Amino acid sequence: MLDQRQLAGAFSVAFVLLSLVLVERGLWKGGAFDGSKFNDFKAYHLAAEGVWRRDLRPSYEDPRRPNQYPPAFAILVAPLGLLPYRAAGAMWVLANGVMLLLIFRSLDQVLGLPLSALAKLAGFLLVFRLLESDFSNGNANLFVLGLVLLSFGLSRRGLHFTGGSVLSLAILSKVSPVLILPWALYRGRWRFLLGVSVGALAFGIFVPAVVLGNRGFVDAWSAWQSLTLSQLDPRSESYGLEPGGGYEPGQSLRPLLHRLLRRSDATAHDSEAVSIHRVDLPKGAVDGIYLASALSILVLLLWTAWRRAKGLRLSFRPEEIAAACAAMVLLAPLSRKAHFVELWPAAVLGFDAWRKSEGRKLRGVGALLWFSALILVEGTTPALLGRALSTRVLAYCPMSWAAALLLLLVSYPRFFPRAGCTVAALAPACAVPRPNVPTDVPGQG
Repeated sequence: MLDQRQLAGAFSVAFVLLSLVLVERGLWKGGAFDGSKFNDFKAYHLAAEGVWRRDLRPSYEDPRRPNQYPPAFAILVAPLGLLPYRAAGAMWVLANGVMLLLIFRSLDQVLGLPLSALAKLAGFLLVFRLLESDFSNGNANLFVLGLVLLSFGLSRRGLHFTGGSVLSLAILSKVSPVLILPWALYRGRWRFLLGVSVGALAFGIFVPAVVLGNRGFVDAWSAWQSLTLSQLDPRSESYGLEPGGGYEPGQSLRPLLHRLLRRSDATAHDSEAVSIHRVDLPKGAVDGIYLASALSILVLLLWTAWRRAKGLRLSFRPEEIAAACAAMVLLAPLSRKAHFVELWPAAVLGFDAWRKSEGRKLRGVGALLWFSALILVEGTTPALLGRALSTRVLAYCPMSWAAALLLLLVSYPRFFPRAGCTVAALAPACAVPRPNVPTDVPGQG
């Protein structure tokens, strides 16, 4: 029998080998080995080149790979614009490989819990398909997750303003991390929120205006808004002119509701229009239901957090960090499959949640939730179901259902019970600090 140290070593080796598979997929799909290939990183590279020309509009109007990220992200990746596409793509994949390792190693510190090696590997396996999609498509979702976790980690160390500034970079790279802010408001993290505000002004307005010039700055934000946000604004022309049978891309709550509640194409990459609607409501009405549902889910999650730790405002708790990351992709209107790599913290914490809970019944329910999420993510691949069946299954947004199951697992107060407390409450990072340890409580931020 292997002891705990040997098991941890074996799990680490498995992680490294699987990580190399992801890096290889990213290099191959991105065209590092074949000049005729390219993926979504092409849009980032075009935007990075545009920074040096002080003109980002061509990247937003490119017919093959339009850039869908805010202008601040282009400035972050601007150094890659000095390299040829193939070299820049290889650097991007390798940087994401390093990010993968850093996240795997730092989850204990960020969540503030001594996670088992088995839980860390199991959580990695649950999101492996999503990571493969992220690497293969050259996306930036792992990069955004790294920024979000870094912001939480810095706040845990008392660097609340700096943590908030880092979160502003995540929000300005991809808008969905703005859904982290309700947890900061709930916890009364006023210096953290100040850091977000100052960072948004600095990285969203001042730096782009200096780098791109006033005209380039205005054009960039205007082009991004027209390409992305206008699709969600009922007052915009693009929203009103969309055909009734139009396909709503993504795997989050919004596309799920649109596919179930109005007549629309529910599948992509096929030649036929397939509808799974149960009723046929106007598009605006469905978006109203989506907004109400998203708000209700946020309120429920924050209420369960309050039930778990009434009045505690000393730190972000482990289950709140995991829930915030999972809710971020579930509730964001445009989350596609690869975006759900943000489930990683919830997948890891959820695994330990059911294994360390008291009572056979509770552990059984927890195992059912976690493995159901695993099946929804990994069991719906074309390799197992075939492309045609997988496309039909994806119409029902299995990633959003997996996110909901993991949210239930990390948020339900009865998981992790220990003598009326929780493992999260007993973690050193959540303990009441000594007087000389900086805190961020109302009236001091």
